[in-house]
Amino acid sequence: MTGSLNDPQQRLQAVFAELTPELQRAARWVSRHPAEVGLWSMRRQAQALSLSPATMLRLARAAGYASYDSFRAPFQQALATGGDTLRQRAARMQAAGGPGKTRFAHDALSELQGKAVQSACVLNTPAQFDAAAQTMLRARLVGFLGSRSSFGTAFQMRYAYQLVRRNGVLLDGCGSTLHEQADLLAAEDALVVVSQSPYSTQSIRVAQAVAARGAAVIALTDDALSPLALNAGHVLLFRTEGGQEGSGRKGPGSFFHTMAGPLALAEHLVARCAVHGGQEILNRLDEVELRMKDELTYWSPVARHG
Repeated sequence: MTGSLNDPQQRLQAVFAELTPELQRAARWVSRHPAEVGLWSMRRQAQALSLSPATMLRLARAAGYASYDSFRAPFQQALATGGDTLRQRAARMQAAGGPGKTRFAHDALSELQGKAVQSACVLNTPAQFDAAAQTMLRARLVGFLGSRSSFGTAFQMRYAYQLVRRNGVLLDGCGSTLHEQADLLAAEDALVVVSQSPYSTQSIRVAQAVAARGAAVIALTDDALSPLALNAGHVLLFRTEGGQEGSGRKGPGSFFHTMAGPLALAEHLVARCAVHGGQEILNRLDEVELRMKDELTYWSPVARHG
């Protein structure tokens, strides 16, 4: 299974559930400290975790690597290429997308977006979608949270969800009141939170606080070992790959991670809520459509506006 995956963290994600608690702790540390993995010796990493060096070697072998050096090599390569800043990514785009090369850059981004959308179904099973949807349908309140680039996905998801149920709450942090808004969520509620690397600190903290109160956390994220996933009862994955190489032939896709993946994931999840919501959902949609018709919500050339 791991042989088809090239990234060490993807390999760890694939085998995470099968690891011992000690190896799971090491895998979480690796996910959170990629720079240290590339820079520190195996012994120093083990000391940071209060584990033996042999444990780190077992982790590498569990991920399908023959040695810890081969496990660490991709982390070192990522540091050497220096493609972590927005400026560096944009500079690579400019170099690859100059005069006469616009088509290649255009195709690379389109390919990147297509893969991100497909990842919603490639990385998640129908059963995972249905389980998360059932949790939302059982909840008294469902909060939706996304910070910075993820805010648009959270807003869109809550907008679509409110068409089928009344109990959706957007945690937008208006007036610096994010934590006060999150206080609405208790043990009988659910929080849908969206974030990808680099992860929003405030989203992680809110998810931790809500989970500590017993509410169900549904994480839409890019890594099964992400800080959001560690506090979640349901984890649905998407792929971003923004700022990375598309294919060797086409060059860089974009300087910024694409949001096509999380948006596709959000749409799938709300659709599953509609599928499992029964007559209550249908009644709600009738009510919403009637109200929008009465309020002339959408422009029509034959509509009569007072």
